[in-house]
Amino acid sequence: MNAFRRSWPHPSRSSPTHVPSPLVSVALCTCNGEAYIDAQRASVLAQTHRELELVVVDDASNDRTVEIVEEAARRDHRIQLHRNPQRLGVNANFARAFSLCRGDFIAPCDQDDVWSGRKLETLMAAIGDADLAYCDSAVVDSTGRPTGSTLGGQRRMVRGRGNVALAFENSVSGHALLFRNTLLPQALPFPEGVWYDGWLAFAASQRAGLVYVDEVMVDFRRHADAQTRIGHAPGGGAPDRHQRRAREARQWLSTCAAALDAAAARPWPCREAANALSQAFDDARTRGRSTAVWQAVLRHRKALYGDGPLAALRALRLGGRILSRIRRARSQA
Repeated sequence: MNAFRRSWPHPSRSSPTHVPSPLVSVALCTCNGEAYIDAQRASVLAQTHRELELVVVDDASNDRTVEIVEEAARRDHRIQLHRNPQRLGVNANFARAFSLCRGDFIAPCDQDDVWSGRKLETLMAAIGDADLAYCDSAVVDSTGRPTGSTLGGQRRMVRGRGNVALAFENSVSGHALLFRNTLLPQALPFPEGVWYDGWLAFAASQRAGLVYVDEVMVDFRRHADAQTRIGHAPGGGAPDRHQRRAREARQWLSTCAAALDAAAARPWPCREAANALSQAFDDARTRGRSTAVWQAVLRHRKALYGDGPLAALRALRLGGRILSRIRRARSQA
């Protein structure tokens, strides 16, 4: 009897099972970011999710960015620095950074923002079985002062699966997202003319879906040298306001067309809808056939917005937005 009791470990002496946290790779792309890089680097390394690597890929900076990162890497073994001998541009630079990441999860990172210390922990807790999770961001100015605006307050934040509407109204910014590295074979190569973050979101929507965390986790810095116009206030009464709006409309139309064409060429569930929307889009732009847009968005409203009761209304609003942008682009052609 005593021998039997000794064959079992005493509860107070047993060791708890340790489940290691998954490695998260933070893919930080830099280009002439000396003014802001150190603050962003510090916010990444201060994350409460401790199992991380910081993969920095510099896109041929000619300022002190590389020097600043090298100095930080000497103090923290989690930092890896890679340098491009020639400038690749945003999409290609992030594609290279992702290829160098070892983690099961990847978090893209811009050089000029600041992350909440709980950002990675929160997104890891939220992602579940989805392919991608993202959060809200507070817009700050070049000095880091809040503007009182958030990205979530400016747009409809997409979640779930399907969502071909992401081709027209992406709400997922790279600085705010976390994705599984198993998504990359479906997403790469990034299509020409489509931002990498919107494309990752589109790819995720065609597989295991997206999760949105309605919490501000990033100070999203807007300044004159920023790569995109996201978060900027609309232009004021400058003399070239109409030309600028026409130019922005043409750029939006070009990006939408590129995303639809690329989706139609992939073996994705939305392939048929993307092809039909692409053809209607082209008919409206080149032949002035507005009815083609109305018919396509209503016919494929489920692929665009799911089964919800507002799908038809949202599809009609999207049709109106497409046609309005086409008219605006032509007004200053």
